[in-house]
Amino acid sequence: MKFVRFLFFICLISCQDSNKQDVEVNIEQNSQTLISQADIENLKYIEFLPDIKVKKQISGWEKYSELDRIVEDVKAANLSFFKGNSEIVNALCEELKSTIPESMNTPQIFSRVVALETKIFKLENFANQSNPKKELVLGAVEEFLIAFSNFNLQMNKKIEKESQNIQKPN
Repeated sequence: MKFVRFLFFICLISCQDSNKQDVEVNIEQNSQTLISQADIENLKYIEFLPDIKVKKQISGWEKYSELDRIVEDVKAANLSFFKGNSEIVNALCEELKSTIPESMNTPQIFSRVVALETKIFKLENFANQSNPKKELVLGAVEEFLIAFSNFNLQMNKKIEKESQNIQKPN
């Protein structure tokens, strides 16, 4: 009788472990396939890219290049950067603010970086939820892409304004 109880107990434990693993796998698969690249392509926003002159001035800005790669991943519906990487996300945001090239370091551009940082943290929050809602994740992705686009637009405006040669009347 003790042997039967022992076998029953072993069977019960192994079944519970199996169910737990199945649930973890399902949650992981669900969060990875929650949104698709087509979903992201259907988002309505105006994408501004950095001007050639801006690209020259920020060519050595390593954190911008890293952020640009992250944006490309997000456009491909790959949110892996935001999942379980809280320290790395924080470090990226801090270093992005602290390493703005001197030629681009204006209050307007800094404020766009801060706005972008807010959207990064919001997207990270939704990407790390155990059962996120598709609409909320897509909304956070859209806000993140808009903030990045506005950041590029602000850098373009700065260069455009600097290149204007306005003569003041005597």
